[in-house]
Amino acid sequence: MVLEDYLKGIHKSKGGIIRSFLKVNNGLISDISFSGDFFMFPEDAIDLILARLNGTAATEEAVLSAVREIYESEGIQSPGTTPEDFTISIMQAIGGK
Repeated sequence: MVLEDYLKGIHKSKGGIIRSFLKVNNGLISDISFSGDFFMFPEDAIDLILARLNGTAATEEAVLSAVREIYESEGIQSPGTTPEDFTISIMQAIGGK
């Protein structure tokens, strides 16, 4: 991953910093990763979120809906960090917030 090729966003949630790195092609998120000092359960929660977001429309509504959906379906817990926090970081990268 060459970071210069990625859009970048950062957001400080109560649970930690969320850094987003992503690409957008034809209005869809085509590649995304997160880093930061937040905690999530189960262990593979971040991978589940990333998989769900690939191919999602690069709009605030679509991103928030996708993250909420995976949180709910997989029972994801992230103390102090919400789907809204991930959405803010992603939208900062895209330039929508």
